[in-house]
Amino acid sequence: MTKKTSRIIGIVMLVAAAVFVIYALGHPEAGFPWSNTVTYTLYAVYLLAAVVLLLAPFKRA
Repeated sequence: MTKKTSRIIGIVMLVAAAVFVIYALGHPEAGFPWSNTVTYTLYAVYLLAAVVLLLAPFKRA
């Protein structure tokens, strides 16, 4: 994966997360059918993947 591709994917993931948070704050009646622990774990994995994709191009080979 090239540096540019990695950065674009990371930025798109962060924008999608921001849009999701804005939507979720406006619709508190919606929810997931599982516990909050599962939800927070999914959020953490998603955020970690986005950060890794954004920081990967700066890593020296």
